[in-house]
Amino acid sequence: MKLKFLLVTIFALWGNFAATAHQVDSVELEFLQPEGEWKLEGLLDIAYMLPEIRGVEGSLPLFRKDVMEAPPAEHERIRKNAESIMRNLLELKFNGKTLPWEIRFPDFESKPLVLPPEEGGWALMKVEIITRQQPEAGKLEAFWHDDLQSELIIIIEEGENLGLLSVSTGMSDTILEKEADPDDGSKAASTTPDRSALAESWIISGYRHVIPLGLDHLLFIIGLFLLAPRWKPLMGQSLLFTFAHSITLALAIFGVISLPSKLIEILIAASIAWIGIENLLVRELKPKRLIIVFAFGLLHGMGFASVLGDKLDGISGAQIALPLVGFNVGVELAQITVLICSFLVLWPLRRWTKKVQIVGSVFVALAGLFWMFERIFS
Repeated sequence: MKLKFLLVTIFALWGNFAATAHQVDSVELEFLQPEGEWKLEGLLDIAYMLPEIRGVEGSLPLFRKDVMEAPPAEHERIRKNAESIMRNLLELKFNGKTLPWEIRFPDFESKPLVLPPEEGGWALMKVEIITRQQPEAGKLEAFWHDDLQSELIIIIEEGENLGLLSVSTGMSDTILEKEADPDDGSKAASTTPDRSALAESWIISGYRHVIPLGLDHLLFIIGLFLLAPRWKPLMGQSLLFTFAHSITLALAIFGVISLPSKLIEILIAASIAWIGIENLLVRELKPKRLIIVFAFGLLHGMGFASVLGDKLDGISGAQIALPLVGFNVGVELAQITVLICSFLVLWPLRRWTKKVQIVGSVFVALAGLFWMFERIFS
């Protein structure tokens, strides 16, 4: 009875987790330092800024042509809602003190309204967020508060150096630090975040794309655990899986390989079903499992590329290296976390290890098959 109760509880939690999952959104802004000001500017998806659409599963995007042809009253409603939501999402602090900021939507200041062109025809609008530069030395931080689990991507350019800061929801990161000028304590020089701070932000981003957002990736790792719940071989499989998906992730980001995103999602679901079914047919870990893990890792890397590619759009060369490495390190740390939690769940049930392996593998296989057919016919 204890075994049955615990398994039912786990499956109920997984089911609830799946039901509340949603597409990950990101807001990308560039950080600038015009005379006397700090500015964040970029493009916003108008649909993401409207309370009746954002976060609604299956909602359709707004299209550029339709928004531009809407009456002035609707344009004003869009502008007001966008400002209200951005003020709820973004907080800027300097030395721990909240900074007031102004927000502008330059497109809506022109008559008639002309929105930026977009390849898919979606409705985007320019945004500018401006605050005064502070004269004293200190730290400027961005806080991101979004219940939709989105990320704020900040592009920071300083001469030839380019930094990409990923601020996860409910967290903060340093945009810049101002240090006192050694020759004159009344002056301050601005410096962008060091590489360790940027790397940390991308490690967090990679971690979140498995826990809590990557349910399909999470189930794949659980599938590996269920065949042979032994730490040494599992760590080898986890590292091999990360190595494989880091290869295709990099190749896809650099544009060397490309597959339709729908096909990739279908194949990822099939890989989860394969692992679950194979667990039921194979009684022990064999060397060929490593080949399968590597092959499926290559596939999952292309899936990550569809998420990371949009965030790194327009960034090229060596500037991509830090986000790629940090993201993959975060994914590996999340996989280790999944394995640790799996061992903790299995420990009190060790008398029924075989039953847990069978029931868990059935669940993984069914989840993979369900997602596969759902993605084929969606």
